[in-house]
Amino acid sequence: MRGQKADIHEGGHRVPFIVRWPGVVDAGTVSDATICMTDIFATVADAVGATIPKGGAPDSVSFQSVLYGTSAGTQVRGSVVHHSMDGTFAIRSGPWKLSTGLGTGGFTAPRTIEATPNGPTGTLFHLGDDPRETHDLWSEWPGEVERLRRELADIRGR
Repeated sequence: MRGQKADIHEGGHRVPFIVRWPGVVDAGTVSDATICMTDIFATVADAVGATIPKGGAPDSVSFQSVLYGTSAGTQVRGSVVHHSMDGTFAIRSGPWKLSTGLGTGGFTAPRTIEATPNGPTGTLFHLGDDPRETHDLWSEWPGEVERLRRELADIRGR
């Protein structure tokens, strides 16, 4: 996996989430669901039957159905936004990941790379085909770049 903590790449964000909950979560269960730390709030609220007040935890999505093994698919949220220590943002949506910068944004060199005139200003990877983020698809998939840029701008504007 490329990158380390504080980088925009998967090595800076992807960590295992391990649950032991006898009688609820079957031992040995593995899931590919994309979740983030903010989702723990809504999930715990669901698990204990609590109601989140209107406007509370707006970025939290319950993954209780994944824990209970009742989810229809592997994804419970539409997308996840990441950021690096230098303020570079990335959005993961399905198998796609778009980064707003060209460098790592973190401890791994090169932290920043200046965009060339008329060149890409970020990166696009298909994590299903390229989990190590080695083949940038920015120039090959302009429609996906634009869709993810709009989605990221919308989320950041909330």
